[in-house]
Amino acid sequence: MATLKLGIIGAGGRGINSFGSMSLRHPKECQVVALADPNRPRMEAGLKKLGIQCDLYEKPEDLLAREDIDAVAITTPDYLHETYAVMALEAGKDVFVDKPLATTTQGCMNILEAGRKSGKLVYMGFNMRFDPVVQRLKKIVDDGELGKVFNIQSQEFYDGGKTYMARWNRLRKFSGGLFIHKGSHDLDVVNWLMGARPVRASAFANVSVLKPEGIPFELEEGETYGPNCTECQARAKCRDGFDIPADTFGKEAIEADGYVRNTCIYQSEKDTHDQGVCIVEYDGDQVASHSECFIGSITNRLYTVLGDRGTAVADLHANSIRVHPRWSKDVVEHKIARGSGGHGGADPTMFRNFLDCLLNGAEPLSNAVDGVWSVAIGEASEISRTEKRVVEISDLLDPKSDFLR
Repeated sequence: MATLKLGIIGAGGRGINSFGSMSLRHPKECQVVALADPNRPRMEAGLKKLGIQCDLYEKPEDLLAREDIDAVAITTPDYLHETYAVMALEAGKDVFVDKPLATTTQGCMNILEAGRKSGKLVYMGFNMRFDPVVQRLKKIVDDGELGKVFNIQSQEFYDGGKTYMARWNRLRKFSGGLFIHKGSHDLDVVNWLMGARPVRASAFANVSVLKPEGIPFELEEGETYGPNCTECQARAKCRDGFDIPADTFGKEAIEADGYVRNTCIYQSEKDTHDQGVCIVEYDGDQVASHSECFIGSITNRLYTVLGDRGTAVADLHANSIRVHPRWSKDVVEHKIARGSGGHGGADPTMFRNFLDCLLNGAEPLSNAVDGVWSVAIGEASEISRTEKRVVEISDLLDPKSDFLR
């Protein structure tokens, strides 16, 4: 069996700590031979962290021009996914795209079209599908234990998510908005469990805390705070301050492109939300809601799935699912063991599936079509939030498109 030659576009956390690190577990099956990022100090620091050597390119186009590269992982900021995925497919490469597929529904469709024309794999990086709790929940639904599913409630509490307001994610022009960037995970899980297509969405979201009047400390006379945690005079007072990796995001990397990863979350300009909720209606008369909160005192994901024969409540941090059969006081509890590696073992399992698709002809557990539907809900939610109206999914795509079959 030939060793797959892989290229990575994007030397941030997902490119180095996730995709790059996972590739090292399979040295006989794959090898990272090239890394591309405009920030050379970040690339060099990333390779040092991985303990490998490979070719470095400041222009992803140069990496994609190499004929010997079999597949490319795209782990750039979200707004670049479409550009490099399409370029990679046109260059004859199989492609792994970290979530979301793109920042707009049309961008996703462009990737889908390029994938169909090239005949190459477009693997959608939805690692939540590989979470052990989510996988067990999917089996419970598919086995009919809950009967017909008609309502799903998704809740994500992510205290660490406040750092989105310190990074590029805070601007919709880079992320598409947090219903797309972060919500794409959960919205895909909801779509997967529901087994139906979304029809319309509505959303409400605001910056409720992470703004200047929300700073959780008193300033002394003449004292200032910000513009980032590294330089902040009030750093010792602020419990939300955080340090950045000195190797991949430190002084040399900042000097290369000006990107500061710990901009003050209270001062930063932003057009995303720190908390919000979207509501989705499906074509089988089902409904779903997804709430996401990037501030608070807990971090967890909860999925409540209601069917006409029972209800299941999945708690990802408790590694448990409680099934409540209808017309009974019984409770069936599932305790699920987690694996090792990122996202409770989900990342390595996803990477294994990606390799199996390329090497053994396996089917991807998540594909580009799944990516389209997730982003469509996210984009509709972002429009709804901004324009304060219900948005039809058909305004963003043709549900009958051959590309979506």
